[in-house]
Amino acid sequence: MIGSLDPRHREATVIGAGISGLLVAYALKKRGFKIRVFDSSSRAGGLIETRTTAFGPAETAAHSLMVNDRGSSFFEELGIELAPVQPESKARYIYRKGKMRRFPLTFLETLHTLRSFFSKPAHPINPASASLADWARTYIGEPVLRNLLAPFVTGVYAATPEELLLSTAFPSLVPIDPRRSLFWNVLAARKKPGREKNRPKMMAPKDGMESVIHKLKDLIGPDLYLNHPIHELPDVPNLVVCVPPTDLAGLIEESDPDSANALRAVRASPLVTITAFARSVDFQNGPPRGVGVLIPRNEGLRILGVLFNSSSFPGRAHEPETVSMTVMLGGTTDPDAVNLDDEQITGLITRELGSLLGFQGTLLHREITRWPWAIPVYSQLLQDARLLLSKGFFSRPGRVLFTNYSKDVSIRGMIDSLRLFS
Repeated sequence: MIGSLDPRHREATVIGAGISGLLVAYALKKRGFKIRVFDSSSRAGGLIETRTTAFGPAETAAHSLMVNDRGSSFFEELGIELAPVQPESKARYIYRKGKMRRFPLTFLETLHTLRSFFSKPAHPINPASASLADWARTYIGEPVLRNLLAPFVTGVYAATPEELLLSTAFPSLVPIDPRRSLFWNVLAARKKPGREKNRPKMMAPKDGMESVIHKLKDLIGPDLYLNHPIHELPDVPNLVVCVPPTDLAGLIEESDPDSANALRAVRASPLVTITAFARSVDFQNGPPRGVGVLIPRNEGLRILGVLFNSSSFPGRAHEPETVSMTVMLGGTTDPDAVNLDDEQITGLITRELGSLLGFQGTLLHREITRWPWAIPVYSQLLQDARLLLSKGFFSRPGRVLFTNYSKDVSIRGMIDSLRLFS
């Protein structure tokens, strides 16, 4: 969140009805604000949509979320039932050297990692300018970076550790003392006040991710105006902007040209998500079990990762002999994936699912969604744009930017930030 509300006024205009706009509108309305929400689209929710198919639900973006104690209370307040990962399906895999592995490091690589973890760095990083890759090479070593961290961040951010600015993408990893070992910094961080004590849990709304959108829409009610494009930001006592960087750049072009130019420089990660349904008997080694698998970029596959939907959560496939998976393509390392047509994507993932999971059949059904601008790259360019926005258009009380690029990419982070509006 960038900016602040003007406490003298109890009304707010929200621009954008994606998940961030709906969350902040609901929070403000609950606190007694008179609100209005405007969006140019005919539907609310932005990237989040749950499609109905003959084989099971298909998510266009996230199929689940990480839920902490605050998030659990929030969804309970909304009346949204959350399902945890099924007890027998909690395994997470990394694909390495032709196999799915729960722990992809060799014995020698593990020893190297432990040595790095407990040792003082020979060349401490500069926390303000270090990339995530710089941090990893300094404190945990190259094997973990290449085989664990890189596939994880590519699966979440659709970008590489080299592209991500540590202080922007993972501020919790910024060392308290860069000259000390990671072990020392972890212990010091555990003593900091306000630290989250319980680990967030992976959960999914029982009726699909879009059920959250529908519930928020219902609670906002007639104050939500769809099919209502905004070409100029209104001069109102409290303005909350929840739109993508390029849209915001156009809206503040005249009033804050420096910030507008900085926003246009922010790169985007393109992404293709495919919900694929298959017969369980078509998997040579049996249907996939666990949460999913992530694939390092040096393994020769274009798939970034596969989430095992029907293994992870109940109700993701209508029939027990049907398997539901979410396959991810694209990212900054493969931006041309969004330009593949449906048949090319189907052929590609069918072949690569054969290598990954021993799939030897034809998909029953697939739902393909292309996002040319899916996730902002949390780079120095984004940090520069944030700084300019905080000193420029959003420096005046009564103007707030509340989006996935203003602070946190996750829904969990946005829910945590709602407390700032109290």
